[in-house]
Amino acid sequence: MHEGASAFVAGATAALGSSVVKVPLAVCIRSVQAGVYKNVFHAGKSIVNAAGVRGLFTGFLPTVLEDVPDMAVKFAVYESLRKLHINMRDGRPANIAEDLIMGGVAGAAAAAATTPLDVVKTVMMCTASSRPTLISAAKSIMREGKGMKPFFRGVGPRALSNGLNSAIFFCFFEAIRQVLIKKQDAAAAALLAEGIHPNNKRAAKKQELNAVPKVFGRSEENKSRLEQQQQREAAALRPAGTAAACLSLALPVDNWLSNSE
Repeated sequence: MHEGASAFVAGATAALGSSVVKVPLAVCIRSVQAGVYKNVFHAGKSIVNAAGVRGLFTGFLPTVLEDVPDMAVKFAVYESLRKLHINMRDGRPANIAEDLIMGGVAGAAAAAATTPLDVVKTVMMCTASSRPTLISAAKSIMREGKGMKPFFRGVGPRALSNGLNSAIFFCFFEAIRQVLIKKQDAAAAALLAEGIHPNNKRAAKKQELNAVPKVFGRSEENKSRLEQQQQREAAALRPAGTAAACLSLALPVDNWLSNSE
């Protein structure tokens, strides 16, 4: 799968999951910002009393419809720009300034494209106690009699704000990714030095299992050797090239094994 497509799917999935937690908080916060309630606790209590727990999820559909394409477009644009940069610069990694620019463009583009849904969502959340629907909120905006213009209210500041936020976000994102990639490469080099190919998990497992002593007594020495061998087996079977591999490499393999010995 193309890097841009992979980033699109990953961003969309992440946004869908985060919306479950994000929406109730956003409903309370935006109601307070609009002057409807005194504070978030008053907002939450009043909304639940008036519309039940369901009221806290007012605007969930437009939030999903906004956040999913927003995150999908943001990551897809960033990864596409990053790929284009690598091709144009003969494989040279982007520096901090270039990461800022690519992240800013990605964030601004995503924000501008999803502004209409953000406007509808805001209207729904500010009137959560009346349990508005996506259609009723859109009709109330249309009744302003200005065509599609109200749906793009605040598009400039929103694109600027999201662009700046995304620029900083992707700088940290890229820095952390490079650190994890270096750790992964170091671990792969250590495995190759031991004659184990990082991607050949079955061969690694077989080789490690063959190295286990055939007979174990009850002595503490044999028990310790078995524990060390199990730790080596777990290290050899770490998945390579995945997010799980990057996270597992937060602890260097060499130090981990030397400490256990």
